[in-house]
Amino acid sequence: MRAFLALVALTVAAPVARAQDADAPSADAPSVDDGDDDGDDAAQPPPREPPAPAPHREWSLELGGRVFVRDTVSRIDVGDGVWRHERAIDQARVSASYERKRLRLELEVDFAGDDATLKDTYIRLEPAKALRVQAGRFKVPMSFLGRESKWRIPSIERGLLSELELDDRDLPFAGGRAEGLAIELRPRVALEPRVTAALFQSPLASGLAPVDPSEDVTQDLYARAEIEPISHIHLAAGFAMVGYDEQLGVADTFRHLALGSVELHADTRHLRAWLEGFAGQSFAHQSNGASSGAFLAARALVSPRLRKPGAGIYRIEPYAGGSLFDPTDEVDGDRVSEVVAGVNVAFSRHWRVQIEGAQRVAEGLASPVADSTLIRVQLGAAFEERVE
Repeated sequence: MRAFLALVALTVAAPVARAQDADAPSADAPSVDDGDDDGDDAAQPPPREPPAPAPHREWSLELGGRVFVRDTVSRIDVGDGVWRHERAIDQARVSASYERKRLRLELEVDFAGDDATLKDTYIRLEPAKALRVQAGRFKVPMSFLGRESKWRIPSIERGLLSELELDDRDLPFAGGRAEGLAIELRPRVALEPRVTAALFQSPLASGLAPVDPSEDVTQDLYARAEIEPISHIHLAAGFAMVGYDEQLGVADTFRHLALGSVELHADTRHLRAWLEGFAGQSFAHQSNGASSGAFLAARALVSPRLRKPGAGIYRIEPYAGGSLFDPTDEVDGDRVSEVVAGVNVAFSRHWRVQIEGAQRVAEGLASPVADSTLIRVQLGAAFEERVE
């Protein structure tokens, strides 16, 4: 019974004690000024100073990666003409970018396929605010579309001109990479001009029949000028001297061929577009193994943007494009063209699904590719994290 009475007394007393505690001023509670200057304020502790800001690092590190898994259904309209299906990892790429003041170090490796392949791997210095010097492995400065990352374009591929290979070599304006040295001027004036000059190691300098550097220049020369006459509208013109063997596989016939480009790129909030034309001395070897005449090439890609249309979709980009390539004006029936259409559905900034159809048409038997139809479906995912 005594224990029971003690428990009841404790139960009644606890709320009263809590109420008294609530009425008593807390040591951490702010003081209330009652209008009497009695000197009690002097006894209050000084206000706490805000915490010191974290020290600012002079460097930053950005880590990224992306994976593309692609299914391709295709049919070549020669031979048996049957449909074929292929599933492949188109890209499995990781990258790291380190910046410190006027230094940038880029390292990018692609693990798709049997061997790891170096992609953008270079050192960039900015000795002055309007000057950049870059050395390493990077894309040649020709073609807005060719230089754009696949993750940043709506289409699965950049079109025929970036997929076609002649003599196991990309077209010189396809957006290929090589070991090079580039100087770029970016003066802060009207039209935001950019002027680039670059030298790249020719692939023939280390081929089966390498070019002798004591007799020939083993570097390919590129020059480019770019302006922005209207906000988000970019114009560029390029020039290159690219080394090829006039007679296929004969090093003694090595020479540099001149070619140029005229390019337009629009990158607005609701529309993106690329329009490019290329022309110059032909580098395509004919049936007798020689190259001569002049080539002509062009491509276009247009894509409206629909941002956050609903249903959990981040962005929808339908697109359509076309490519044309005439290897030389001295041969009839060698022209090839392509039309492409598709849609890019992004569910966030980090993953998306693309569907694309393409039709290639060969003018004749001398064309570098045959008539064909391609249907592609691709799932892509990417990440990018920055440490500062």
